[in-house]
Amino acid sequence: MQPYYEHAGITIYHGDCREILPHVKADCVVTDPPYGVGFRGEEWDAEIPHWWLPLARGAAPVVAFTTAPTTMWDYPRPDWVLCWYRPASSSRSPSGGFNHWSPVLVYGKGSPSPDSINLHAIQHAQRTGFEHPSPKPEALMRWLVSAWEGTILDPFMGSGTTLRAAKDLGREVIGIEIEERYCEIAASRLAQEVFQF
Repeated sequence: MQPYYEHAGITIYHGDCREILPHVKADCVVTDPPYGVGFRGEEWDAEIPHWWLPLARGAAPVVAFTTAPTTMWDYPRPDWVLCWYRPASSSRSPSGGFNHWSPVLVYGKGSPSPDSINLHAIQHAQRTGFEHPSPKPEALMRWLVSAWEGTILDPFMGSGTTLRAAKDLGREVIGIEIEERYCEIAASRLAQEVFQF
C-alpha cells in the first residue's frame, strides 16, 4: 500500500477506504462521511455508507464524525453526541428548513469539554479558493482533533481539512480519499506553513 503523500507525520492514501482501513491503525477517527441526504443532488450522498463505521472502529478505539440531525438515528447508538451549533446556516435540511446545528456522534471514550461548539456559519465559512461540495470549517476539525491524543485518521478526507487541523496542532494524521483531485488539493494545503493560534 503506497502512500500518495507522506511527510512529517502526515500520510495520505488515494483509494477506497474499504480497502485501506483494514491496514491502518490510529488513536482516533475524526471524519465527515456522506450524510445520505442527497446533498444538492450529489450521487455520492444518495445513501449512508453503513459499511464504514465497523471498519473505522476496527482501526481506532474512538470514532467521531459529523452527520445530519435526520440521519443520526441511522447509526448504532453512540457513546456521546456533541453539538456543532451553526447559526446563519445557508444549507436547507431535507425537511425544507435551514439546519442550524449538526450532531457529532462519538463512539469510544472521551469528548471535548464543553461538548458543543458555536461556529457562526457565515463567519466561519470555508474560503479555500477550491471547489468542494461540502467543506467543513477548520475550527470545527481543530476542536475535534484536539479532544483526543495520538494519531488521527480521516477515511473520508475530501480536501484535507481534518489533516490541516491536525498539522496545525502538531499531530500525526492519516487521510484516505477516493478522488485523486482531492488528494492533490489536500497535499497542496499541507505543504503550506503551519498557522500559529
